[in-house]
Amino acid sequence: MGVSPQETEEVPAKRAKLDDDYHAQPIKTKEAQVEPVIKKMSEYKITELLGQGEDGKTVFTKGIISGLEGPAVVLFETNSIDLEKVKMFLSEQSAIKLTMNNDIFNIFQLDPPTGTNSIKTTVIHPATPKLINKFTMKPSYFVTETAEMYERITRPYILNHLEDHKWVYNILEGKAEQDRFVTQVDDEKEGFVLVADLKWDMTTMENLYCLAIVQRRDLYSIRDLDQTHLPMLRKLQDTCLTAIKEKFGVPRSLLRVYFHYQPAYYHLHIHFAHIRYQAGAPVIGKSVALNDVVQNITLSNEYYKNATMVYYIKDGHALSTELDKHNVIVRE
Repeated sequence: MGVSPQETEEVPAKRAKLDDDYHAQPIKTKEAQVEPVIKKMSEYKITELLGQGEDGKTVFTKGIISGLEGPAVVLFETNSIDLEKVKMFLSEQSAIKLTMNNDIFNIFQLDPPTGTNSIKTTVIHPATPKLINKFTMKPSYFVTETAEMYERITRPYILNHLEDHKWVYNILEGKAEQDRFVTQVDDEKEGFVLVADLKWDMTTMENLYCLAIVQRRDLYSIRDLDQTHLPMLRKLQDTCLTAIKEKFGVPRSLLRVYFHYQPAYYHLHIHFAHIRYQAGAPVIGKSVALNDVVQNITLSNEYYKNATMVYYIKDGHALSTELDKHNVIVRE
């Protein structure tokens, strides 16, 4: 899950506040005091424009940070607008310029007061080749994955990439992002943690986006699920939906609950997104509703072990490279 820094291989940096001199200051968390990886934006030099979000509100860049070794990936995202911010636009300090008029329709360029149009900036350093590729615009292709292909190609690939999950384990062990915890069930077989995704500011309810990460480390994707996991899935769904309603006031009727296949990382997790959050909208070839998964494995214990799954994958992705070795992706 927009773009999610939680899909990185390191613990995401906490967002720092700015002082009057526009220098980022250390912030204190429950885990420790976190020094900002960058103290002022002039320390960052862009070397490559990687791409742009589908909603046109996010730009992905690659560059270097003065004094630090290795590349960085920096995401610039315009913040959502609520009624309180709109009220701040109606200020003497706002400048407007008419850019188009047609009968009753008038379009202005509005430059709001300083501080009301901040940009959310996500800094990932050091950025691995996998992360750089993730944010680089490249063509995607659909893959029809049979059960045989999964066992022969995909599963061995997954087992060779489990070392990428340090940031997940930090969350599960309470070492990181405790300030973003929504609810938690501590149980060896059915436990999970629900956290607010870093893409969500935890204030704009229409952009609500959370991730439920299961405690078990032997479940990688929906391919691993069968009827023995139904109690866990049902408990997770009910507990998370209840917690979101109690903490944020958003009812289950306004929430999308789904898996991704292929997932961005191979530790079983479930997305909870507000129905109006466009970046969380279902995508053909990627999203699989939790209710559908529960129904399918209720009807057939080995449904996902035997199913043919259709998904899309970006050119240059490590799994795409592996599939190419077996001449699986058809590009013509």
